[in-house]
Amino acid sequence: MWRNKNTKLKLILSFFLTVVFLGTSCKHEQGKQSVTVPVRITLSAIRKVPAVVPLHSNGILVSSEELKLSFKTGGIVAHIPVNEGNRVKKGDVIATLDLSEIKAAVEQAELGYNKALRDYQRASNLYRDSVATLELKQNSATALDLAASRLKVASFNLTHSSITAPENGIILKIFAKESEMVASGYPVILFGSSAKFWKVKVGFSDKDIVKINIGDSARISFDAYPDKIFYGLVDQTGEMSNPMTGTYEVELNLSETELRLASGFVAGVDLFTSTSDSIPAVPVESVVEANGNEGYVYILEGDSSVVKTKIEIVLVTGSQLAVRGIPEGIKEVVSGGAAYLRDGEKVQVIRLDDNGRF
Repeated sequence: MWRNKNTKLKLILSFFLTVVFLGTSCKHEQGKQSVTVPVRITLSAIRKVPAVVPLHSNGILVSSEELKLSFKTGGIVAHIPVNEGNRVKKGDVIATLDLSEIKAAVEQAELGYNKALRDYQRASNLYRDSVATLELKQNSATALDLAASRLKVASFNLTHSSITAPENGIILKIFAKESEMVASGYPVILFGSSAKFWKVKVGFSDKDIVKINIGDSARISFDAYPDKIFYGLVDQTGEMSNPMTGTYEVELNLSETELRLASGFVAGVDLFTSTSDSIPAVPVESVVEANGNEGYVYILEGDSSVVKTKIEIVLVTGSQLAVRGIPEGIKEVVSGGAAYLRDGEKVQVIRLDDNGRF
């Protein structure tokens, strides 16, 4: 019986030593697994590129030349044979006045001229025969000149009692109706010339207008052509704000296009301003977790760890991204291996030679 007890004791002791050995082995293996291997990375220099900052706003497409057409004389509108949106050719009659009064004025001026001409001829004959004085002849000559001037004015008014299209173009707006009385010089038709080019008028705030210069480029889109991109250049910048909106108007010359456009199209405008300032640019592969215009880069801290830094993506320039948010004094960012990093990760920097080799 003593022998059996002794055997059991040996078995228990042997089992206990085995468990202790296995536990020690597991802890040793865990210790081996907890050793962190640094991630190998490469660095790229931060470049400086000219700051090209897009400014977004909305505008209206207009003809480059808009004319407010009116009658030389006042009167009753007799006929307007066009409607808003109609396209017309140069010389087409687009509005006329009732000519009854105007024609009567021309006839009256013609009668006056003919009488003055006869009086002058009679006075000249009498002066030649020494019957009339020189003064009488001179007075009749003056009366003839006055009558000729009246006839010229009346004929000019008759000619400008109808409105003709000055160029090939479009009727943008009609301000009067038939049978209405209009005054001399009152705008009757707003005419847009298609012989010229198109412009986009767009408003910008005071903080943006100071960045815009003549010649800056713009990318333009219209709802009528959602898949088409148009381009333009700044032609004029406003020097006074619109009292209704508080914005400053900028005019863009639209690049030539074969597509049909119409005055009044709403335009979405991305205007790119060029300034003397510069902005940091980093390689595309150095930016991780990009979402819209935001993303992150890793910056080497000390010699063996990295810091995750949030940046704003301003512009894509080839294989480089112009960004904001790089801390002052930082000259390099992680490029190779950036996708495998976490904030504070231990790293090993691999330097490349001039040929791009390790």
